[in-house]
Amino acid sequence: MSVSQALLSRLASFSSCEVADALIKLKLPHGGYLPGIEMFSPDHIRGPTTICGPAFTVKMVLQSDQAAPKPAKHFVDAAEPHSVMLVSAPPHTRSAVWGGLMTARAQSLGVKGVVIDGRCRDLGEHRESDFPVFARGHSILGQSPFTRPSELQVPLEIVDPTVPRDEHGTPLFPPVTVHPGDVLLADVDGVVSVPAALAEKVVELATEGRRVDTLCMDDLRVGKGIKETFALHRGK
Repeated sequence: MSVSQALLSRLASFSSCEVADALIKLKLPHGGYLPGIEMFSPDHIRGPTTICGPAFTVKMVLQSDQAAPKPAKHFVDAAEPHSVMLVSAPPHTRSAVWGGLMTARAQSLGVKGVVIDGRCRDLGEHRESDFPVFARGHSILGQSPFTRPSELQVPLEIVDPTVPRDEHGTPLFPPVTVHPGDVLLADVDGVVSVPAALAEKVVELATEGRRVDTLCMDDLRVGKGIKETFALHRGK
C-alpha cells in the first residue's frame, strides 16, 4: 500500500512526538518509535529539520557473511526519489554504513534523507550538503572490510541494542518492523515509523491531539494548574 503525496504532506506537518502519540492511541505498543536514533545532520539534535517520506529499506550484513544475498546494483543507486532511506547495520557494528559520497549520490537522486540503524561518518560533508542524517552514532571507519549491503526493499526489524532483555531474550521495549513504503518521519526529537495502512488515521488523531494540546498550553501559560487543565481538556 502506498501513501499519497497529499497525505505525506499532512503527516509532515506534525512532530514525531505527535505522530507517536497517535500510534499509541492506535494500540501500537512502541508508538512507532525507533529508539536511540538521533539527528546528526544538518545539525546535532538541533534545528527545525523534518523529513517525511516512504521508507526505502536496506539490510546490511557482516562482510564475512558469504551466504547472504547481494544486490544487483549499489544500494544508493537503487534508491527512489522522495524516499527516506532506512539502512540497518548488524548489531553493535562500530564502523559506519553511510558516508559523504553516499549523501552526494542520494541527494542527486532526490532522496529526502537517511535513517541509519547503525553509524555514519563524514559529518562535515553531510552538514555542508544540508542533507538530513539520523543515526545511532558515528565512526571514522567506513563500510569495508566490516559490512556490505545485502537486501533492498525488505522488511527490517529495528531493535535498540541497548534495551535490556528478559530471561527469554525478548527486548523489554518492543521491536519495530518497518516495511518498504511505510512512512518515516524524523525530526529533532527522533524517528517514528508509520505503517502505510494507518497513515490516514494517524493524521486524524494527531490533528485532534494538537488541538487539545494547544488548549492546554493556553491555559498553562495564564497560570492554571496542570491537574485542572488536563481534567478540562484531556478528561483526566
